[in-house]
Amino acid sequence: MDEFAHTDLQPLREARARLTEIDASLAALGGDTRVRAREIDLLRFQVEEILGAGVSDPAEETSLEIEEDVLADATAHRHAAQASVEAINEDGGALDLLGSAIAALQHRAPFEAEVMRLRDLIAEIADASGRIRHIGEACEDDPERLSEVRERRQSLRELRRKYGESLTDVLAYLDESQTRLEELESFEVRVEALEKQRLTVARNERSAAKAVAKVRQAAAPALGKAITSHLGGLAMERAVVEIVVTGDDPADEVLMMLTANPGTPPAPLSKIASGGELARTMLAIRLVLTQGPPVLVFDEVDAGIGGAAANSMAASLARLAKMHQIFVVTHLAQVAAVADQQVAVSKEVVTRSGQEVTIASASPVAGSHRVDEIARMLSGRPDSAAARRHAKELLESSSITP
Repeated sequence: MDEFAHTDLQPLREARARLTEIDASLAALGGDTRVRAREIDLLRFQVEEILGAGVSDPAEETSLEIEEDVLADATAHRHAAQASVEAINEDGGALDLLGSAIAALQHRAPFEAEVMRLRDLIAEIADASGRIRHIGEACEDDPERLSEVRERRQSLRELRRKYGESLTDVLAYLDESQTRLEELESFEVRVEALEKQRLTVARNERSAAKAVAKVRQAAAPALGKAITSHLGGLAMERAVVEIVVTGDDPADEVLMMLTANPGTPPAPLSKIASGGELARTMLAIRLVLTQGPPVLVFDEVDAGIGGAAANSMAASLARLAKMHQIFVVTHLAQVAAVADQQVAVSKEVVTRSGQEVTIASASPVAGSHRVDEIARMLSGRPDSAAARRHAKELLESSSITP
């Protein structure tokens, strides 16, 4: 219908897409008051729990881990620092040994540069010794602080268990929850704004729907007549097709009604048409329309017809094939003959693993085999002289000018 009438559906599609977006936004806000209240309570609890924990630094756990290690082994750290400082500074320690090394090399020209390096090394070791002493003295036993650090780490682990793999994830969850909470708490304001938008878009949608309906209603009689005119050559001479635009929303409800025989009331095509009638009606529709899918498949389109009607059917398919790629399942020689390429389909029963199975196969038909197949379709005997003459005539005249 819309292809035939060149209906502009874009305004209607855009309006309906916008309505869908607005309805989704309203639903996301929490349309059910009780559901919304429960979500608000949960979000408030979660936000308060994270804020109450005072989380602000994503690296806090790393710092606490280092501090706990220091506090938990403060005495050992101090003793280690003291031993290190003594090893450096005592008589016979590292500094004394380096001094002796310098004294042995001093005033010897080949070692002048190395002596300078050793003196620099003494300065660095002395500096390191001072820092080791300072750090060791800072390692004091503080059971109270150690307990606080462990409790804090446990609190942070609990937050991560609930809200994310890392503190970064926990803080991201906090941001999301605060945003969602603000949305829910400002529900009335947002709903009012969205509902105003919806009223405006709904009016636009109705206006666009009416415009589409008007175009469809105007084109319906012409489309029905055009389809009917082609059915006459497809063995449905007395059939009449009517296009009816009905329903509460006339832009949406389009019915194709068929009167198959004079005196019978029209009824929906989908309910009363046989498989062959459906296929022929589809063929008639495609003959009316110049655009459409690039590939069309027809099955049973020639059911129950023969003679002149079969020739007319073949001509119609040949004409349609100039605009589309067409596949036709047919038992009529007239229809098969006009095809650019024939494919023979056969079935056979074979035994596999002790069981009979049916196999279908398809083989391209070319050259003289085309005459064989058309003759077989005509008489059931591909070697019949009369059938072969007729088959050749059909193939030679297959360049039908629609």
